[in-house]
Amino acid sequence: MQDPSDVTLIATALREAHEEVGIDPRQVEVLGCLPAVTSSTGFQVTPVLGIIPATTSLQLNPDEVLSAFEMPLTEALQLSRYASLEIQRAGMRHPVWLSLYENYLVWGMTAGIIRSLSQQIAF
Repeated sequence: MQDPSDVTLIATALREAHEEVGIDPRQVEVLGCLPAVTSSTGFQVTPVLGIIPATTSLQLNPDEVLSAFEMPLTEALQLSRYASLEIQRAGMRHPVWLSLYENYLVWGMTAGIIRSLSQQIAF
């Protein structure tokens, strides 16, 4: 969520990543932003892409994040790994993307954002 002290959406993303999983903003090489995405509940998110050192260890904030896992980028960007499911909320139909990696389910807005990135890279 953007705070009044966040001067940009990138600043918001870096602050949130630090608060939720302990990534030091100085370690992030920001590549840019993807188009904003609106969830089926009306919440808008602007995905920010960045590169962090491979040696970065996450420090999960238990009030924000239950668990985390790594998926190789080559796996995450395979369009064939995503399946859609249609849900109905407030009388409207919404597509929800799903992807299974090992024993982890990536779904909803997260899966949709990664799938969208994969489509953009494919072009």
